[in-house]
Amino acid sequence: MVGWGDVLSAVLVGAVWGCTNPFLRRGSVNNDEDGGRSRNGMGDKVAADDVDQSNTNKHKSILQSLLRFQRVGVWLPYLLNQSGSILYYKLLATSDLSLSVPVCNALALVFSSATSFILGERVDRPVAALFGALLVTLGVAICMASKEDLWSASDEMMQSGCEL
Repeated sequence: MVGWGDVLSAVLVGAVWGCTNPFLRRGSVNNDEDGGRSRNGMGDKVAADDVDQSNTNKHKSILQSLLRFQRVGVWLPYLLNQSGSILYYKLLATSDLSLSVPVCNALALVFSSATSFILGERVDRPVAALFGALLVTLGVAICMASKEDLWSASDEMMQSGCEL
């Protein structure tokens, strides 16, 4: 039987993951002159003579990524997101994997879309996005209801002495 604690935990994990994703995206935007893109000027392949330059660019890119964590707009959503991951692992240890994994990921998608919309991020086709979110939510509800029916059927069979 799917307990209310598992349902609440799955919704909380999806909400934490989904709501922090747009903030992580906003916080990690690089404000330098190339807009955060790590390409060489025209997208050409790197020649053998440019290997040293490529290694220098890799080190610079790694350093820039690490320096992003100096901003509160990066590490605060990151810590919240990781707290959702801790709750997720606890949920996986105590509940049915075939239900918890798709529910958490689907709800994270719905919450991420909703949070992005609330924050004013541009949505190309808002009606299609809303319809997709409704379909995902319906799928989660069907998944949970089918697991509920499966568990109640197996409980009834166990009480009557039948084996699965």
